[in-house]
Amino acid sequence: MMSRIRSNQVWKKHLPQKPRRVQRGYYTDKKNKQSKTVVRIIWVIFIILSLQSIFHIKYFKVDNINLTGNKDIVLEDIQTSLQDELTVTRFLLFKNDNYWLLKTEPMEEILLANYNLDEVRVTKKFPDTLDVSVKEKISHFIWQKDDALYLLDAKGSLNRQIRALDDKYLIIQDFRARRPEGEIVFNSEEMNIINKLYLAWQDMIADKAKLVKIRLDDNWGLLELHTDIGFYVKVDANEDLKEQVNNLNQVLTAGNITGVDVDYIDIRFGDKVYFK
Repeated sequence: MMSRIRSNQVWKKHLPQKPRRVQRGYYTDKKNKQSKTVVRIIWVIFIILSLQSIFHIKYFKVDNINLTGNKDIVLEDIQTSLQDELTVTRFLLFKNDNYWLLKTEPMEEILLANYNLDEVRVTKKFPDTLDVSVKEKISHFIWQKDDALYLLDAKGSLNRQIRALDDKYLIIQDFRARRPEGEIVFNSEEMNIINKLYLAWQDMIADKAKLVKIRLDDNWGLLELHTDIGFYVKVDANEDLKEQVNNLNQVLTAGNITGVDVDYIDIRFGDKVYFK
């Protein structure tokens, strides 16, 4: 019978174990990393505070605006349009009116959207100025509908709303029941009538009386042309406009007529001219 053999190595597990090797620099490295992180945070805070102090210096605050090339637009309108962009907050801490932070491209887009311009250029001038150069689209008329006033170009499109009448422009007083939608106030046929009247008057009557207003409604068979010397003229837009203005020219050439003499002159019936 074989006897069970016991291992002669069991005793080894009772021997003292060899101590594990400890990394001597482990805690030191961890502490150094934490210190570096704290230093970085302090530097970031320092840089932010430094930038904030620089960007808040009043010397670099853009608060002057120069406007050139304008005819109808006034500086106050430009300042109002750009005010929101100048005061908006950048990076949570800084205002956009600082010379170093301010970008001019968004301002150009704002002005193009608010005003009918062919060109606009906004440039920064060190340390606190914006130079705004514009090229406006040409307007010939003021369109007056109820209490609203708009500049109108020769094609019948709105330029922009204005605050008050200006005697540089011919007023088109619109009493039509239909309210135009969008920027097109008059179609091409209607605008052709207005332009013909305007040009014929400038050619034949301007030296005798200034045309200041055209009053119209849904009946284009009767237009009223108001002058600066008191009387107005009745015109039929469906008939030959140049012939009617020529008849008016002959009447005005024949006599010195003022608003004191007559209330209106009716030239809608060929060579027959009526006064009242």
